[in-house]
Amino acid sequence: MSTAQEWTPPELRSQDELKAMTAYVTENGYGTTSKTYVRGIITALNWVTGERDESPITRTRLGRPVEGMDASSERSRAYEALYATSDPALWKVTQDNGQDYTLAVEHTLAWAAGGDEGLAVPADWPWPQVR
Repeated sequence: MSTAQEWTPPELRSQDELKAMTAYVTENGYGTTSKTYVRGIITALNWVTGERDESPITRTRLGRPVEGMDASSERSRAYEALYATSDPALWKVTQDNGQDYTLAVEHTLAWAAGGDEGLAVPADWPWPQVR
């Protein structure tokens, strides 16, 4: 008898929720974070909502809507891109855009792929965060 749970792939939050976060951050910023961090949030959200064709770190064009596994994979690449010892192409993204940008992409994609970590939502956010 096994008590191990079967792995299920990550699922993106609803397009309505993703677009609401884009609108919220566009209108209000994101606390006291830098403009570079906000740009990373918006870029990642625009990618997962289909407003941007190219992924924010690997510059991949899927040719189809982004799915949870795509966001999760791109998040992992963002994490790698934070380190100078990573793939030179990934490290260049951080060099070109700044560490805050790369961190924001990682945090945003963690949240967008259904995680309850990554981004903090407003107190009156209408969607549940624990999944």
